[in-house]
Amino acid sequence: IPMDLRVDQSPGAGSGSGAGLVSDAVDPGVREQQLQQELLALKHKQQVQRQLLIAEFQRQHEQLSRQHEAQLQEHIKELLALQHQQELLEHQRKMEKHRVEQELEKQQREQKLQLLKNKERGQESAVASTEVKMRLQEFVLNKKKALAQPSEPNLKVRSRLKQKVTERRSSPLLRRRDNPNSTAKKRSLDMAGTILTQSVTLTFDIKCILEMKIYCCTVSLLHTQTHTHTHTHTHLLSRFSFWVAGDGKHAHLLKSYLLKVEPPSNLLPTTVLSTGIGALPLQPPALHKLRQHRPLGRTQSAPLPQSNQALQQLVVQQQHQQFLEKHKQQFQQLHINKALLLEQQRIHQLRNYQASMEAAGLSVSFPGHRPLSRAQSSPASASFITAQEPPSKPRFTTGLVYDSLMQKHQCMCGNTNTHPEHAGRIQSIWSRLQETGLRGQCECIRGRKATLEELQTVHSEAHVMLYGTNPLRQKLDSKLPCGGIGVDSDTIWNEVHSSSAARLAVGSVVELVFKVASGELKNGFAVVRPPGHHAEESTPMGFCYFNSVAIAAKLLQQRLNVSKILIVDWDVHHGNGTQQAFYDDPNVLYISLHRYDDGNFFPGSGAPDEVGSGLGVGFNVNIAFTGGLDPPMGDAEYLSAFRTVVMPIANEFAPDVVLVSAGFDAVEGHPPPLGGYKVTSKCLGYLTKQLMGLAGGRVVLALEGGHDLRAICDASEACVSALLGKELDQLSPDLLKQRPNANAVSSMEKVLETQSEYFLFYEVSSCSLNKVQKALVAGIPQKCVSSYLSFKARYLN
Repeated sequence: IPMDLRVDQSPGAGSGSGAGLVSDAVDPGVREQQLQQELLALKHKQQVQRQLLIAEFQRQHEQLSRQHEAQLQEHIKELLALQHQQELLEHQRKMEKHRVEQELEKQQREQKLQLLKNKERGQESAVASTEVKMRLQEFVLNKKKALAQPSEPNLKVRSRLKQKVTERRSSPLLRRRDNPNSTAKKRSLDMAGTILTQSVTLTFDIKCILEMKIYCCTVSLLHTQTHTHTHTHTHLLSRFSFWVAGDGKHAHLLKSYLLKVEPPSNLLPTTVLSTGIGALPLQPPALHKLRQHRPLGRTQSAPLPQSNQALQQLVVQQQHQQFLEKHKQQFQQLHINKALLLEQQRIHQLRNYQASMEAAGLSVSFPGHRPLSRAQSSPASASFITAQEPPSKPRFTTGLVYDSLMQKHQCMCGNTNTHPEHAGRIQSIWSRLQETGLRGQCECIRGRKATLEELQTVHSEAHVMLYGTNPLRQKLDSKLPCGGIGVDSDTIWNEVHSSSAARLAVGSVVELVFKVASGELKNGFAVVRPPGHHAEESTPMGFCYFNSVAIAAKLLQQRLNVSKILIVDWDVHHGNGTQQAFYDDPNVLYISLHRYDDGNFFPGSGAPDEVGSGLGVGFNVNIAFTGGLDPPMGDAEYLSAFRTVVMPIANEFAPDVVLVSAGFDAVEGHPPPLGGYKVTSKCLGYLTKQLMGLAGGRVVLALEGGHDLRAICDASEACVSALLGKELDQLSPDLLKQRPNANAVSSMEKVLETQSEYFLFYEVSSCSLNKVQKALVAGIPQKCVSSYLSFKARYLN
């Protein structure tokens, strides 16, 4: 149906259409603006959605990357474990194969030996020389001829044989008369054989020396003989092996021969006659007569000649026997050394206990005993005959304590880059002290593991049993992003080593503190980890499991009856665990300088109005810096805090011992999440020197935080130098006169206002001379009054 597009021409209709046209003219502009605004809104929404998608993609990508890295590390560990297992199996197979081969060889030797034992008389047992074969053949022929003749009694046969030998030779040592001519080569053998025979009449010791020297001469001559004289050479070796077995000190000559080493050239026959025989009455005619004797052969009673292999086995057996004897003596010596070391350690521990008891006012005496000497059943040794010297007394100087076992407290993931509290911290500090020579000027003491009872002086029994005993495989289920386990996002746990390392850190601090408090050492620095000032009664946090400084202070009160203890904590994080342990104790003054930022910096505690409870009100001082890092706190702010707050309160408290939770994360070099302040290591050395003016110099620093290796090494070097009394680099006059930043002044003003109720020197509320005179009359130290007035005039007016 066609539409009617005609316009009504009536007056009323005309005016209405005019209004419609105007509205049509206005609506497109407004509509276009609305569309543009909607388009911009859509674009903005798309950008926001795109950014959200990108952020979500990046988060998922990082999460997948971490998961992939963890899986890859686990796969690598599995591969290494499989490879190690294969190597073990291969080694076991080789060992089993070697054992089977040895057993087969042993069985073969036994079979050969059994065959030799059960062989028939007609069978040959060895390969004889040509001359021996000829003689045996001649003997067999003669025996057959004798059997062919009519039999006679054995006695007659023997008498006839002796008669024939007597007719043939007038002396068994003389050559047969049917062969008077002999070569020059055989004469040398005649002479050696005759000398060897004559020396039988000497004593055993002389005979050993003589036979050995003659043997050397004979060996030198036998090398020039033909093969037909081998039996004589072998016979000499068989006779000489008997004396070597009896006296092992000549075995090296026999060994030199077996290794084809020429004997000494100075052992000639003339030397043998002059030195070996000595007073033996040998006349020249007799010597001339001896030259005509034939070589000495094997008699019926002499042993069979031994081969070179048998002689080598004899030498090896003798060397093995000597090795066993030497090893036995070394083993006995090692056991005696261990026993002596344990005895010295026990005596040292008893003396330390006696010194601590005497310092506490108790007299302890131990009955004397004679020094450990050699028992009748122990082997004699010249090194143990002399009396032992008592252990030397430690030098009265700065003490250091460190143990490499604390380095084993590491995350199971094995990646130290993601964990700021790692083993390299204490290792770097210890290396720096050694490189600078400071370690050699100190007295290094041995640390120990704290007992469970000592840990329970601050922590609950459940906490001690959970984190102070063996692995927590079934106790901790908190998985970290790195793949390891822990109690929170940054406090890692190692199932094998964490409990031992934490207890060793506590025990080392306690041992050092007791030596300083008892006067055995002047002061000390404990290079320990994990740290402890965040650990509360039943809660580990901030890398900490047991509060080392708090436990040491508790034990000083219980065992040595130390009445007043000052704990200064200059770690950039507040020591919430230490504050909790002594919040109601008036005998322990806790002063902490930390970044607070109105509770927005970890751990969020440490406000200026946290002053203690009960009898401990006023003995908890928190210098809580606020204002963030705009600007960051530095040397001027820390020096001002010490000058106006720390030292005046500490002087009025007058402690007996000063313990410092020495965290170095306020030193310049730490990123904002871990500190962000700009304090220098030189400033911390200066603060250490100021604290040494308290408690007679009995100051002990225990490492807490600090994660930049260069910063903590520099700070440790500066603090140990101050403890040793070395001359420190002077702070610049401009720094000493520098005004703290406004945030620091505001923070310290809050501390002054809060603590004015509890310490006398803060009662001076104005600079008027009248108030100052009243304060001096009231007994307030002039030094404290001057300190406060100086601060008020300089910063608060």
